[in-house]
Amino acid sequence: MERMTEPRAPAAARTTLAARFAAFVAEQFPFALGPALEAFRTVIPGDTGRDGAAIEAIRRPLTEALLRAFAGSPPEGIPETTPRVSAAERLEGAREELLDACDGFLCREAIAASLTRDERLELLRGMVLTRATDNRLKAFFLGNEVRYRGVAFQGKGFRSLGQEAIYGAPLRLRRGAAHRGPNGSWKGDVVAPLIRDLGAALAMRPDPETIRGTLSAQMGKAGPPMDGKDLHVGDFAWGILPPAAPLSISSLTIAGMAMAFAREGSGRVAVSFIGEGGTSLGEWHEAINLCAARRLPAIFCVQNNQTALSTPVADQSAARVFAEKARGYGIPGVTLDGTDPEAIAAAFAWAADRAREGRGPALLELVCMRVCGHAHHDDMLYLGKEPPISFDYPPLHEGGYADRALYDYWSRRDPLKLYAARLAADGLIAPDDLARFEREAADLVEAEARKVVEAPWPEPESAGVRVFAGEAPRRPAEPLDPAVRSGADTAMPPLETGPPFDPKGRTFLEAVALGIGDALRADPRVFVYGEDVGGNYGNAFLLLRPLLADYGDRIWNSPLAEGAVLGVCVGAALAGQRPIGEMQFNDFVATGFNQLVNNAAKVRYRWGGGVPMVLRMPWGGLRHAGPYHSQNTEAWFYRTPGLKIVVPSTPHDARALFAAAVADPDPVLAYEHIALYRDPRIKQVLSDAAPAPIPLGKSALRRKGSDLAMISYGAYVHVAMRVAEKLGREGIEVSVLDLRSLVPLDKAAVLALARRCGRVLIVHEDTRTGSIGESLAAVIQEEAFEHLDAPVRIVGALDTPVPYAPPLEEFFLPSEDQIERAARLLLAY
Repeated sequence: MERMTEPRAPAAARTTLAARFAAFVAEQFPFALGPALEAFRTVIPGDTGRDGAAIEAIRRPLTEALLRAFAGSPPEGIPETTPRVSAAERLEGAREELLDACDGFLCREAIAASLTRDERLELLRGMVLTRATDNRLKAFFLGNEVRYRGVAFQGKGFRSLGQEAIYGAPLRLRRGAAHRGPNGSWKGDVVAPLIRDLGAALAMRPDPETIRGTLSAQMGKAGPPMDGKDLHVGDFAWGILPPAAPLSISSLTIAGMAMAFAREGSGRVAVSFIGEGGTSLGEWHEAINLCAARRLPAIFCVQNNQTALSTPVADQSAARVFAEKARGYGIPGVTLDGTDPEAIAAAFAWAADRAREGRGPALLELVCMRVCGHAHHDDMLYLGKEPPISFDYPPLHEGGYADRALYDYWSRRDPLKLYAARLAADGLIAPDDLARFEREAADLVEAEARKVVEAPWPEPESAGVRVFAGEAPRRPAEPLDPAVRSGADTAMPPLETGPPFDPKGRTFLEAVALGIGDALRADPRVFVYGEDVGGNYGNAFLLLRPLLADYGDRIWNSPLAEGAVLGVCVGAALAGQRPIGEMQFNDFVATGFNQLVNNAAKVRYRWGGGVPMVLRMPWGGLRHAGPYHSQNTEAWFYRTPGLKIVVPSTPHDARALFAAAVADPDPVLAYEHIALYRDPRIKQVLSDAAPAPIPLGKSALRRKGSDLAMISYGAYVHVAMRVAEKLGREGIEVSVLDLRSLVPLDKAAVLALARRCGRVLIVHEDTRTGSIGESLAAVIQEEAFEHLDAPVRIVGALDTPVPYAPPLEEFFLPSEDQIERAARLLLAY
């Protein structure tokens, strides 16, 4: 395990390798400084200069010298340092940490020294281009060149002034056209930049189209990357994952992509960027922790720019440096000068190499300072006055909220000027070349800006496109339009009872296991990820245990972190896998809510990415399990465009709907009612062969009748059937519609049944207020009002949390007697 801070002197005042090594050891292993420096001098009596091969050649000798310098055993009689760890074992671990850290230092120094002339010039030009693009974004914000209906539209945007050295991060990653497949697919590494990482995006694809995409995103114009649907930059076809405003979303997506890269053995690496403020988010911790636990090929970069919007570092963390947090995850951590592009390029190359070797992630902290406001509108507050648009740093005025001492220090460390001076000292550029590079970059950016100004706005109708794959555009509907109502369907849907219930058949739980087995057998991209699903256990209900013998290498335990499960599924799906995630109980999805509603649900709509994942959601009451193992969460996601929801009520449907869910190109939440898992009354005989998938959005009419329509889903379909059978014995013909799929909803069947029967009773286990039942009732009264003979009636649970004690739960849930009484009153209305 390695954690280190590497000071590097700016410009021509560069120190010797020995001095940098001494500073490194003093910072991280201060009590080892004397012996470590003596060992270094025995191996390297002089300076190597910019000779990468010479530095590489001393790595092994230095390790051997350090091993001799720190040989020895602890005195006898020392007790265990921690349970089951002897003093000798602890000292050996610390020795290995020191040796690995010092070797990593030399490795990075060798990489930095090996940078070619072209690479070094690209670093400078790339940083200049980053600032030129930022300047034009600010000019758009301050100007009125772009207008919508005669009113100026400035857009919303962010700059990275002071952080342009991040351009070095992808320098030696797998980037560029060489990593594009014949069909345009991306085969290289993937980076996930946030709002201060424009340089990293430009480095992944140093092309005018990346500039135009950046400008177009802020201005909301038609075309890539977002086609006006969001304001962030990205180009997934070139390995640039578009960011999301909830900052840590991409950290978990990157973790999922790293898992996909590990599964496919491609040697690819996934890179997460975040600011120091974002490290306070739980999802960032979940991401780095799961990657460390599984040694996944990921890099986590913290851009410590001193201020999270307006919050100083001390209010975020008590850590001395953020890289020290790496120790808690058992991975190396490096703190770097965030204005030194060569140090950054070398560190990322080192981290990527070790990740490709299967050694897991590293944490890289880049210390610098944001010398602009949080967003365009914030500059005057941060600096005390609206600054001019310039390639030079703006001054800090009285009244600005920026820390003056920090600003004075970092304003002397402009990465463009420092690095240009270094290249001039090394004879790579002339003293006036920086000004020429700035003019050329400004001209290039201006040419792309003019294209953005002239570009059309997105077609208004495109607002309703790309929620799901392959669906018709969504448009505002007017259900009272005579043309709409005149074509109303009143035909009864066909009866679909499914296989008969048979005591010799399979349980609902066994059917789900069969469905998962079908998917694992049919497609090597499928894997299962969740808490306690793998190892020797097989999930909290032992549902997966029969599959462990054959597919244990594809059924992986997650950390106890629901957000991690969901984020991994999203990232792995984007990377071409077919993940099946599991919530141990659907109630626990609350801690991963962000990953579902702000990530999985929005990716396709925002930028066109496909997220073919299934999330298994054991749910429901009727089991006396209390408020955290019995909730109905389906309504939470029913109103979130971009998520599909299936709610089977029989073993046959559970397996067949699961087949459709796994094959679907969009995220599907598969709800499995726990009370049905082992219910002997609903067993069905199932074939060993995989069934034909049931199309999502197709309901099933379980019982046919024209006096009353009962609509339900999940376990309460069977309650509705029992009530209907009882009424049927009295000559009352009741239809029972099993929705089976909530999103997409079989609205045609719902309306046809309502028009045919004239009386509708919606029954579900969920609480009444804000429920799916209320939504269905609104649809029915709005679109079939003239066919109704009575109000649409909804029977649901009490508007309380789910209670635990049996008599309380019995009172809370709708009973058969309650449903029967509601039906009779509705029939008599």
